[in-house]
Amino acid sequence: MKRKITLCVVLVLVISLVCLSGCSLFGNSTDDIAKQQSTSYSSSADYQAIIASLKEALQQATASNQANIGAYASVYTNCLLNITCTEGSSSVQGTGFIITKDGYVLTNNHVVTYDMQVEDRDKIIGYRNYYYGGRLEQVPVYGTKTVNYVYSSVVGSFDNLNTYGLQTSTHALEVLYTDPAYDLALCKLTETAPEGGWECIPFYEVGNNGVTAMRGDQLLVLGNARGFGLSATSGLVSATGKKFTDYPALTFIQTDAAINGGNSGGPAINIYGGLVGVVNSKFVSVIKSSYFSSEIEDVEGMGFAIELACVKTFIRAAEESKNVTVSYKTVSAPQGQTAQSQAA
Repeated sequence: MKRKITLCVVLVLVISLVCLSGCSLFGNSTDDIAKQQSTSYSSSADYQAIIASLKEALQQATASNQANIGAYASVYTNCLLNITCTEGSSSVQGTGFIITKDGYVLTNNHVVTYDMQVEDRDKIIGYRNYYYGGRLEQVPVYGTKTVNYVYSSVVGSFDNLNTYGLQTSTHALEVLYTDPAYDLALCKLTETAPEGGWECIPFYEVGNNGVTAMRGDQLLVLGNARGFGLSATSGLVSATGKKFTDYPALTFIQTDAAINGGNSGGPAINIYGGLVGVVNSKFVSVIKSSYFSSEIEDVEGMGFAIELACVKTFIRAAEESKNVTVSYKTVSAPQGQTAQSQAA
C-alpha cells in the first residue's frame, strides 16, 4: 500500500511539472489550425492564405517535435483528386494526387484501366468440326488472353472548388503511361496550370541509409474512400518490404491505417509531409487454416502501400518511354532527426 501511494505522488509531480513547463502530453500544437479545413472559404485567395499559415505552423511544429501528422490533410486538400473512370454504362472511383507543379498525377493502374478476355490467335487449344459447302472441315479453337484497357473517360475533381478559383468541377486527365506489374499510372491534367502552378505532394527524400519508412513510424493516408470525397486516416507503419506473388516486382509498406474502396491510388504520408508510398490494397479476410475456427476470418488493420523506391522506378520508366520529365518536389527530415525520433 505504501508503494502505491508513493507511485501516485510521483505521477502527480510529473504531470504538474509538464503542465508548468507549458508542454503538451498529446502533441496538439496544430489541431486548432487543422480544424479550419471544415471552414467555407469565400475565395481562392482566402483558401490559399489559410493553407500558407497552416504550412508555416507545421514547419514550426516539426522543428519543435510537436507536429500533428493529421494537419497535412488540410495542407494537401488541393493536391488530391477524386477520380472517376467511365466506360459505357460502368464506372469506378479511386484517388489520384498531383506530384508536379505542371500537373502530373499518380494513381494506381487498376484505377484507370480494366481487364478484358479476348481471343488469342497465337494459342490454338483444339479444333471443332465445321461443315462448309457439304464438306467437313476442322476449324481451330483459340484460347483467350487478358488485355488491359484504359477507361475512355478519366476525370478528377477537387473537394474544394475555390482551391484554384476554377470554373469547372471536373478536370480531364490524360493517362500517359501505365504498368500493371507496378500497379501504377502516370496521368496529367489536360487544362493549363493556374498561375503559380498546381499544388503538389513532395516525395520524402531519404538519408544515407536509403530507408523511407520504418516499423513504428506514423503514417497518414488520404483518399476518396468509398467515393465520398477526401478523407484522412492515420496509423503506424506495421512493417516494410512486404512482397506478394501478384506483384513480384514490388515491395509494400504494411499499415494499420484504415483503407477502403476508393482509397486506391492515394498517398501515404509521413510526419514530415513527404510521400512514402501509394495505397494499393488491403486484406479483408483469410481462408480457414489450423489457426482459425471458422471458414473465413475478418482481418483488421492490414493495408498496403507501394513503397517509394518502386514508385521512383516506375516514374523513371515512364519518363524514358514517353520522353517526358517529371520534376517532383522533395522534402526531408531536419538534420539529426528521423520520423521515429520526431514522433517521440
